[in-house]
Amino acid sequence: MLSSCLYHNLFSAKALYFIMKKLSRNERLAVILKLLNMHKELSNQKISTLLAVTAKTVRCDLVQLEKDGLVKRVHGGVCQSEGVDIKKYSLDAMLAELLDRSILNDSMALDSNQGRLIKMKHNVFVLGSFNVDIVANLARFPQPGETLHSSSSSIGAGGKGANQAYAAAKNGANVSFMTKIGTDQFSQFARQHLSSTGIDNTIILESSTSPTGTALIYVSEQAGENMIAVNEGANMTLTDDEIHSAKQHIINAQLFLTQLETNFDAIKLAMSIAKDNGAKVILNPAPYHQRTLELLPLVDMITPNETEASLMTGISVTDLDSAKQAAIAIHALGVTSVVITRGSDGVLLYENDQFTLIEVLKSAVVDTTGAGDAFNGALVAELARGSTLHQAAKYANAYASLAVERLGAANMPDGSLVAARLNA
Repeated sequence: MLSSCLYHNLFSAKALYFIMKKLSRNERLAVILKLLNMHKELSNQKISTLLAVTAKTVRCDLVQLEKDGLVKRVHGGVCQSEGVDIKKYSLDAMLAELLDRSILNDSMALDSNQGRLIKMKHNVFVLGSFNVDIVANLARFPQPGETLHSSSSSIGAGGKGANQAYAAAKNGANVSFMTKIGTDQFSQFARQHLSSTGIDNTIILESSTSPTGTALIYVSEQAGENMIAVNEGANMTLTDDEIHSAKQHIINAQLFLTQLETNFDAIKLAMSIAKDNGAKVILNPAPYHQRTLELLPLVDMITPNETEASLMTGISVTDLDSAKQAAIAIHALGVTSVVITRGSDGVLLYENDQFTLIEVLKSAVVDTTGAGDAFNGALVAELARGSTLHQAAKYANAYASLAVERLGAANMPDGSLVAARLNA
């Protein structure tokens, strides 16, 4: 907990920026109450600045405090409710009360590493990459040896794992995300981005020898399509020991999602732990790896695109019939549920010897970078909520159609927008 002298200097926000970014939600609530005890009334904007969180996060925190009868909302801000004993709402006091009442049941557990309560049901564990995306927007893709002028360029957050974890969190899943970065100029950028995503629990490992992963991305303005070259960097240095250090988080997961942008052997070990402990294992086999077929005995559901399905099966997937043949072939390799994403041709599902085709939804395509990640994140979030595969894929298809209307792989839309797209 923060010392009293730090509380009295909270309005020096810059000095405490990095401390505030590390606060858990329970700690934020306690800090807000302490601030109100000192200053009686604060604006939402002031709280957002002091705690170094978004206005949306502040609103959610204040809604919870108001629901608990601890604060009263006023125009543009909040004040403390009468008769509140601030000492009762320190983090230590709240945890002690919970333990005394023995209400830590099967759906809750104490995370000893983070010092906070975490939800255990409907939990999604994502193992995957974090990359820094360096994006150039071009009128069209260059020919070999050709130099084109870029209309704009940007540096942003990416990586299939980080994007999918972000999308799952945006759609209401309780997400734990494990990744590995370097100790370089991009490491603080990575931490700041992940702390702003709403992902419940991030396990960030560091490599002292390899850089943070990067992705060089060309985006064609003519079609909104992209070309990507990835340097995995620290993502490829994930070790078995590091996987074992996160074993309890993996065991607690209902759904386990991973891709192939991290060290293959570490991925295989994590999948084995998840499978052995009853989690549903979902593999997005991207980018394709020559050892992908080794993983299939551990996979319950797989989500390749047409290219990846072709590489897995040797069947050239060019239309619906060939996609169906590939789905049957993948199922024959031991995967219960096959989900082939087909870009502008929609999504093909194969489960229980039945095919289901989900047609693409109309959207104003701006950038397809991260569309597959948006789909996968939304898919696991819906599955965690108890939806059938058909329901979850239909939802995820709509969410991906919203994602392609935005620039940037990590610019994930809010899940609340999906209902309107489905009903359009």
